[in-house]
Amino acid sequence: MSLDKVTVAKRYSKALFELLEDQDQLDSGLEELKQIRKVFQDNPQLGNALTDNSLAPAKREALVKPLLDQSEGVIHNLVQMVYDYGRMDAMVGIIDQFQSLYDEHNQTVYADVTTAVPLDDSQLNLIKSGYAKRVGAKQVILNSKVDASIIGGVVIQSAGTIFDGSIKTKISRLRQALVG
Repeated sequence: MSLDKVTVAKRYSKALFELLEDQDQLDSGLEELKQIRKVFQDNPQLGNALTDNSLAPAKREALVKPLLDQSEGVIHNLVQMVYDYGRMDAMVGIIDQFQSLYDEHNQTVYADVTTAVPLDDSQLNLIKSGYAKRVGAKQVILNSKVDASIIGGVVIQSAGTIFDGSIKTKISRLRQALVG
């Protein structure tokens, strides 16, 4: 029975995380994995091509060779194993799952911040520190967006949770309370 890509990604990434953690190589491993993910993102059909058995083995090996050449140690072994088992189409998922484990381990949270006007660095840092305290994170990485329709205030969205302090929402709630 063949495993789905999500299950494969979770299993491989967990084993990889534990191995790199034991060898104190989490940071360098993540950097190598990010480079590999970029190759797959720049070449969206690469995973399928490396998994496609109708493609001649010599051509597949020529495609995977640069990935193997740019990686070393544990990451090199991961790429080789994923290739050998015909699961290269799951490689980006494995890397994404690994980064999730890494972020959880380092208490890093990603959030989208929407404001009516652009924020300067000091304002973004205040939001980062306040949000980090609220969610118990050591580090918050913000993606700032401007949307004039919220009128004012801040909307923070992270991991399926929304903190909406926008003037637009406050007006809407006030209107609903008055109308009944």
